[in-house]
Amino acid sequence: MARDAKRLGRMLRVRSLQLDLARAEQAAAAERASSASALAARIASLHQDVAPRKGNDQGLSLFAAAHYRDRLAKSQVEAQRRVQVAHEQLDQARDAANTAKRDHGVVEKLIERELEIQAAAARKALENAPHHARALARSLLKDG
Repeated sequence: MARDAKRLGRMLRVRSLQLDLARAEQAAAAERASSASALAARIASLHQDVAPRKGNDQGLSLFAAAHYRDRLAKSQVEAQRRVQVAHEQLDQARDAANTAKRDHGVVEKLIERELEIQAAAARKALENAPHHARALARSLLKDG
């Protein structure tokens, strides 16, 4: 029994560590998704700000604006791809965290079941004990 308790304790520590790591990865993935979304929004606003302007060098201004709009459009496409990848990674991290949480819960239930088995075995041993041991056990239970 002691060996099983040690093994279950070790399993619980490992599952707790895995759960903590999964939650940390989930938080990092959420931060990456937020950062990618903010970058995409910033590029979109810059794309809107770059428009042809009136002025003396209208031809040069139009060419420059077209050049920057093209570069911003390419950047926006890349930013949207990053947002999509970041959200996929966030979904995977959430799934991993949920799996780790479920595994952690399973080990906790195994420990609870082992403790219940040990308590039942102790009760059975008290029931099968000689009369004077039962009286002693009752007095100990009454005294707390």
